[in-house]
Amino acid sequence: MNTIGKKNMIFGFAYIIITVGLGMFLANKLGSNDPDWANSMAHHLLKTAHVHGNLESVLNIIIGFLLCRYGSKTLMLTKVASITAIIAAVFHSGMLFLGGAGVLVALKLAPVGAFSMLITVILMVVILLKGVTEE
Repeated sequence: MNTIGKKNMIFGFAYIIITVGLGMFLANKLGSNDPDWANSMAHHLLKTAHVHGNLESVLNIIIGFLLCRYGSKTLMLTKVASITAIIAAVFHSGMLFLGGAGVLVALKLAPVGAFSMLITVILMVVILLKGVTEE
């Protein structure tokens, strides 16, 4: 067993703390009954960042575990998949978070994250095809 995916699991748990915090912020703002906030672009972007961030956190945890368990036969692909999974979260939901915070130029980088997650999933298929063997 290798430990390449360990950083993904640590990142995933740390990132979910951030996204849960964002969820608590959103719940608090919802309680303010401010119609301007409820219909704002910032609210929409932060909700989207919260949902995608939670998903990408869990995906990093799962991907990290699978890389540790099955990635030893394809070390180079395993390293690339590990890095692209983290890049995917940071550049997808992370840029949505920044966009909701007012840094609108960050939204131009969000597709980098989505594309990185697609690459990660393709790499995971190859890694699992080669790494999962009959016992």
